[in-house]
Amino acid sequence: MNQEALDVYLLCTTALVLNLFFLVGVIGARRSKAKTFVNPEDADTFKGNLAEAEDPKAARALAAHRNALENIPLFLILGYLHVATGASQTSAIAYFVTFTVARWLHSIVYLRGLQPWRTALFSISFLAMLGIAVRLAIVALT
Repeated sequence: MNQEALDVYLLCTTALVLNLFFLVGVIGARRSKAKTFVNPEDADTFKGNLAEAEDPKAARALAAHRNALENIPLFLILGYLHVATGASQTSAIAYFVTFTVARWLHSIVYLRGLQPWRTALFSISFLAMLGIAVRLAIVALT
């Protein structure tokens, strides 16, 4: 295992976990600001209104968080396998930093509702994962 590649993986993993924490914070802030809650205990505790659906801004933050949760764990698995199979520092930087920066930017543009940037950044992060997956398949088959 290449230590430099592992270091890049660890830094990017930390940044991606912070991305998830950031999104959780945004969800909470948007719910608090709207004073609208879908759970009775939250409405009671935070002195807000009980609603059938999330506030639109909170719902957007939830969607951004859900999207991150659908992609980041896959990357973490692929990234670890990439490092475990002897990835170079160069390939780790190329794939891992690309994915991490794209996901952070994706979260920001998702929260702001900016298309086509959201799709472009999702595609970039997806292509980074696809590149790792192809390399892993090649390693497994040779």
